[in-house]
Amino acid sequence: MSKKLDPAKKEMRSSLVRRLILFIGLVIVAVNAIQVAFVTSNAKKDIIAEDLHMYENMMQGYSVALRNDLNGYFRELNGYIHSDIVKEGDFKACAEWLQDPEHTSMRGDFDYVMITDTNGKAYTDLGSTTDIKERDYFKAIMHDGQERFIDNPVIGKTTGKPVIHVSSPLRDRNGKKFAMVTGIVSLGTITKEISQIKIGKEGYGFLVAGDGMVIAHPREDWIMQKNLITDLKEDGKNASLITAMKNVTSGQSGEIWTAASERKGEDLIVYSPIEGTPWGFALAIPDVQIYELVNNIRNLMIIFAVVSVSALALISGFLLIASLKPLSIVEGAISGIASGDADLTKRIEIDSRNEIGYVVKGFNAFASKLQAIIGDVKSSKDELMVAGENLSGATQDTSSSITQIIANIDSMKHQIDGQNQSVSQTAGAVNEIASNIESLERMIESQSSGVTQASAAVEEMIGNISSVNGSMEKMAHSFSELRSNSQTGISKQKAVNDRITEIESQSQMLQEANVAIAAIASQTNLLAMNAAIEAAHAGEAGKGFAVVADEIRKLSETSTAQSKTIGDQLSNIKESINQVVSASGESAIAFEAVSRKLEETDALVMQIRAAMEEQNEGSQQITEALHTMNDSTVEVRNASNEMSEGNKMILKEVQQLQNAAMTMSQSMEEMAIGARKINETGAALTEVSNQINNSISKIGEQVDKFKV
Repeated sequence: MSKKLDPAKKEMRSSLVRRLILFIGLVIVAVNAIQVAFVTSNAKKDIIAEDLHMYENMMQGYSVALRNDLNGYFRELNGYIHSDIVKEGDFKACAEWLQDPEHTSMRGDFDYVMITDTNGKAYTDLGSTTDIKERDYFKAIMHDGQERFIDNPVIGKTTGKPVIHVSSPLRDRNGKKFAMVTGIVSLGTITKEISQIKIGKEGYGFLVAGDGMVIAHPREDWIMQKNLITDLKEDGKNASLITAMKNVTSGQSGEIWTAASERKGEDLIVYSPIEGTPWGFALAIPDVQIYELVNNIRNLMIIFAVVSVSALALISGFLLIASLKPLSIVEGAISGIASGDADLTKRIEIDSRNEIGYVVKGFNAFASKLQAIIGDVKSSKDELMVAGENLSGATQDTSSSITQIIANIDSMKHQIDGQNQSVSQTAGAVNEIASNIESLERMIESQSSGVTQASAAVEEMIGNISSVNGSMEKMAHSFSELRSNSQTGISKQKAVNDRITEIESQSQMLQEANVAIAAIASQTNLLAMNAAIEAAHAGEAGKGFAVVADEIRKLSETSTAQSKTIGDQLSNIKESINQVVSASGESAIAFEAVSRKLEETDALVMQIRAAMEEQNEGSQQITEALHTMNDSTVEVRNASNEMSEGNKMILKEVQQLQNAAMTMSQSMEEMAIGARKINETGAALTEVSNQINNSISKIGEQVDKFKV
């Protein structure tokens, strides 16, 4: 019992301890990893929600401050809007008033102020003028009817620098809009504070115009140079930023994660539109700044997990080594049973109440059970040997009986094969008769089908002839109406020709009257010239007469021009009348030709109608003959069906006889195969019996080695 274990077995025990310690360590690492991931994820969600609320409030605060600044500009415009001179509604007076140096102190925060009329001409208080009718702020106030408008930053026509325009309409005492006033503010004045916004270590704010152009940004090279919608490629890195800029410039608020432009990682973009402007304001906060607290917590948890895993691994190793030490005693006992004289009476004595102690008790119980089983096997060995000898004798007797049965089955199978050949010959003859009857039936069926189809075709032809006769009746009636209508058309065409002739003569009279009017106008012109000459001779006294003479001359010139125009129109009318006269003559000839063709066609229709009536009578006779033939075919087909039914009954009986013979033959074949299988099984059983005897002998030798 105190036998020492060899080095190989000691190494196996150490490997088991290491595997258990490694497994425990991996489980602890996995649990800690899941805990770190869970805590980090929840902490991230909570921190993001809290920071997002804070950043939204911060963004709203900056937006309100910027909106208040812009509202301050509109309040400064009120000094111009509500001035007394504006209430008069005189734009020219307002422009002179604005350019008076005494009023330049009203500018306040504006670089300069200008007023603009409804045509887009603007006067500034710097003394300059410009045209702004194409500017967005002019269209918004004067065309779209807005009361307040702030445009996207542009390069000012007066200063050449980026500016914004704060505009409102000017109305007189009656509320009528007659001009607009605009305050120009430098972009730097508005965006200076936004560009200096600092959130934490790296967070910042920026402002974009309605088209995506950067207005304010910590990077000064981006201001009025970088468009965050059109200048960025719509790839995976910039897609979310472009989406955010499109949303804020369309008046939406929200937040989105975007890829950082100058470092690895992401930025949280919180954005909102500036009320009363097309601009959008946004805050950008790096993810490392948001997750800084979460990362610190995660690092501390990882350090704690490493320390705890190391400590637990050491403690677990010590406990496992101490607990598994009694197994060496168990191993020695098992080795003793497995070798030597196979003594099943040996037992292991260990006083332990842990899991290993129960394993030892289980082993002792198993050894006792195995001792009892081996004892029973040794006592049954002799009985098995006697039973094996009896099985061998019975197997030999069975084999000889099965050989006699196989011989009898072969003889009966030869007789059944002869009978099966006779039945097959009879079935072939009956099948040939059935084939001839089926051929006759097909011929009768084909003849019946042909007669039926011919009868249907003739009936269909009779129906078509009737339909054609009806169509001929309608066609004859239609041709009569067409002939009557053509005669009416000819008479109406003649009346039209007569009217055209009258119009031609009347147009000739109008031309003559127009010539007379032209002559009168010419004479009037000469008279006006003479009157003008006489008025000139009269001097001061003839001035009034000269005016009358001049008006008469203008009237004469107008009449001459109108007369010429009327003459040209009458010439065109005359030419058109000549063309109509020519076309009318051709139309009359065409009507007469149509009338003749209609008469010829009507005669042909009447001939076709008579021929179709004769064809209808002949088709009726063919139909009666086909009906008679069809009746005869039906009688022949009925007789053929009776022959076919009788032949089928004979064929069915022969088929049953043939099936019975085949079944008997197959049954005998199966019986022969079964008998052979039984014979083969008997031989195999003999071999098995011999093998069993040998096995019983070997088992007996092995069982005898156990000490029970």
